[in-house]
Amino acid sequence: MIETPRLTLMPLTLDQLRLHIANNYKLEQALGLQKGHRQAAEPVLSIITYFTIPRLQDPTLDPLYHTMWLAIDREKKQFVAEAKFKGEPDETGTIEIGYGTYPGLQRQGYMTEMVGGMVHWARQQPDVLRVVADTEAENVASQKVLEKNGFHLFDRIEDMLWWEISI
Repeated sequence: MIETPRLTLMPLTLDQLRLHIANNYKLEQALGLQKGHRQAAEPVLSIITYFTIPRLQDPTLDPLYHTMWLAIDREKKQFVAEAKFKGEPDETGTIEIGYGTYPGLQRQGYMTEMVGGMVHWARQQPDVLRVVADTEAENVASQKVLEKNGFHLFDRIEDMLWWEISI
């Protein structure tokens, strides 16, 4: 778990991920949380089903780099956002992060706070030297999240912008 000023960032276990994609608030019930805006929608549902769950079933992989992390607003006792690393550090010490805030909860600083907490955790990992993320060129809100957390733009491939922060 990672603690930030308002949030607890929780890496989901395999069983919790299965409850997450069932999308029927059983995950909230199991954790004593309130129903909120959380929903497992595409493309995240497919990512969890076809990539995350199979990787969590592989005992040779570190689950913290493959699972979904959900952000809990401690005051509201609700899930408010989610993020994930896209695998262990590569040969250059780079990991990639993806993230999203649930509809209805955007523009409240949750994603900035969650990405900051994830980067802070990454700084404590001995094999991580850099975190990268991509955003669509027109997704200004996502770009601001990265900028507020110290990322800088390093590449553009068509409509995708690539950001990095050195650890």
